[in-house]
Amino acid sequence: MAMIERIPDDVVRIALDKAEGFPFERFAISFYSSLVGAEFVPLGGIKDGGADARDGTLYEEKGRPDVFYQASVEVDTEGKIRRTIERLREFGRSPGVLFYLTSQLVKYSDRVERELTKELDVTIVIRDGNYVIAHVNDEAAGRDAFDQHLKSYTDFLKRIGSSRLIEASRHVKDPAAFVFLSQELERRSGNEKLVDSVVDSLALWALEGTDPDAGILYNSEQVEDIVNKSLPGVTGFVKPRLRRRLMALSDKQRKGGRAVNWHRKQDAFCLPFETRQRIEEENTADEKLRLDVIASLEDRLRAEKINGMGKVRSRKAVEVSLRALQLAFERNGLEFSAFLHAKDSSDYTTITDCLAVALREYGVVGKESTIVGDGAFSILRGVLYHSTEVERRYLQRLSHTYALLFTLNTEPRLVEFFQDMTGEFRLYVGADQLVLALSEHFLAEPDRATTNTLLMASKLGAKLILVEPVLDEVVNHLRVCDFEYRNHLAHVDEFMNYEIARNAPHIVLRSYLYARINQDLGWRRPKSWPAFVKHFCTYADLHRGAAFEDVRRYLQAKFSLTFESVSDLEDLVEIEDVESLADELEDSKRDRRLARNDALLALSVYGHRRRRKETSSISEFGYATWWLTSETAILKYTKDLVKENRARYVMRPDFLLNFLMLAPSAATARNTFKSVFPSLLGIKLARRMKLDTFNEIMDSVTEAVDLDEARRSAEIAKYVDRLKSDFSRQYTILGAGERMQGVDLVAQKAALENGGGGAK
Repeated sequence: MAMIERIPDDVVRIALDKAEGFPFERFAISFYSSLVGAEFVPLGGIKDGGADARDGTLYEEKGRPDVFYQASVEVDTEGKIRRTIERLREFGRSPGVLFYLTSQLVKYSDRVERELTKELDVTIVIRDGNYVIAHVNDEAAGRDAFDQHLKSYTDFLKRIGSSRLIEASRHVKDPAAFVFLSQELERRSGNEKLVDSVVDSLALWALEGTDPDAGILYNSEQVEDIVNKSLPGVTGFVKPRLRRRLMALSDKQRKGGRAVNWHRKQDAFCLPFETRQRIEEENTADEKLRLDVIASLEDRLRAEKINGMGKVRSRKAVEVSLRALQLAFERNGLEFSAFLHAKDSSDYTTITDCLAVALREYGVVGKESTIVGDGAFSILRGVLYHSTEVERRYLQRLSHTYALLFTLNTEPRLVEFFQDMTGEFRLYVGADQLVLALSEHFLAEPDRATTNTLLMASKLGAKLILVEPVLDEVVNHLRVCDFEYRNHLAHVDEFMNYEIARNAPHIVLRSYLYARINQDLGWRRPKSWPAFVKHFCTYADLHRGAAFEDVRRYLQAKFSLTFESVSDLEDLVEIEDVESLADELEDSKRDRRLARNDALLALSVYGHRRRRKETSSISEFGYATWWLTSETAILKYTKDLVKENRARYVMRPDFLLNFLMLAPSAATARNTFKSVFPSLLGIKLARRMKLDTFNEIMDSVTEAVDLDEARRSAEIAKYVDRLKSDFSRQYTILGAGERMQGVDLVAQKAALENGGGGAK
């Protein structure tokens, strides 16, 4: 008989600590009803003014009308119990017993039970976090309830040790990752219609202050700066596309006519007079809408006639309700937008969790929390289910604004998805990537694209691996550069200029030559080629065996790489398969050694996937083990290998660069949301979001929600694996990444140009 797997106490404690209101409530009721063998019936509902109201659902035990149950994550256990009993009595109930289930740890819970029982004349029974930890494994139903409702809160533990959570994680439960990835695959072959539409919207918004009669024109850098100041974190999406879209908007042949005037002499842009006139009228209407909404919310509050509210608390209730709406977009933006878009009549229960957070953020506690919270909840209930025309227009505007930010990847859940996925990676770092990283040594830190990508991936938990064949190639690249320098460049080093430097045949050598002529480096300029090499290994040992140890230690220390030898790799593969593949690759390589290195690495990826059982486990992040390289020549020789294993093995570095390095942090994304929702900026941005673009996103949400979670998980895994290994997808990345577009930068910037698919 198979042993039942116990949920570790620490895992339960972590889940309880992170659980939000309604997921914990659903868990607690399911867990406790099975444990005590009782059937619980919910009282009332959010919309009918029932006793549950904003404080969560109250349940009574079937057949015992005086016995009630409530589950909550509220920190103030005693205050919550008092408020619950008071509400029950307000609604004509006569409670005899209240079972209170909480995710918190209640110190001296037995004493609290006795004191509250005496004070309230109701038998109070508290089942706190310690009780849950002690009993969740007692019954299969308890474990099932935990897996269904709370286990997703421990997703982040997948980056620690070997914990593998197979149940649908929060990334699968939410449609955000699925919708974004499906849209990204639409753009994989250069189809950027949706993103172009959004960038156009931002460009037109940023140009609102222009006026050619007053000499106010903005160049593309100024437009970008305006966008970045108001929406920090979208630069990675906007910057590569902005100038191209401004020029497209200025084309008089454009469908719908010219939207932007381009003053070529100044190379600057402005809005046409008619557009500026219309925008001025729109801005007046937008400001009026904002004021009308606030007035509408205040009217709602006055109609409720809540005791003790007053002017100050009324203002707080309005502010708290607006913040709760913003949190609803931040936490569940797509679902919330779809809920509003579809005029769904079902309860949007998440809003009460958002309200609780908003109250804490505004520092509303104690008795004031009850009064202000009741007021804000009554506002939100009315807005969501019985909205006025002005409130509906306001919510529609914010839905459009959210869709715009979502398309720009400024969505906290997307950031967390890619960061969580990175923590799963096990990457064999290719020689071309490490050589690129060495060549970035003298670039300004923000411009070290490859270096920063590797460092960030490592910081987020990815296991980066340096294998012996790759180390061999990196050292040999340095040796080849040394021969080239001594034989052809040493005698002209003191006369170096940009034209000579840019024609050097190897990227590390070019980076040295650029650094030599870059006066801006000051004292950091390398005094000689040996001084440059010294950054990576002892120059005198470069052509000796000691160089391998020097470079290995440097790379491991720099990028937190683990090291695997040739024999480690050969343990993962069949040697005859390696030799056979090397035979096929030999014609595309300079020698047999390089062909065998590539064959060994490709086959080791599949070997390690088998050893780690990546094909037999389930994860929405797809495969974890990849070869991180820009090498493309090998791909046409390994089609049969890919077909045999039904999966690719090369992850393109652009994938990591685009979705990891250029993605804003979750904190930055949340700050963007906080500055936009709900504000005049949010209303104005909504005007720039095309209706068909918004509808396209909502259609994707509907598709995602309609899918079974298991199917959605499988689709997400398929999407991310395609993106990881898709060399046809065109990313446009600037900064140090400009070399990826083949742009030869000026020497004064000490930048590098691309040497092709791999390091040359």
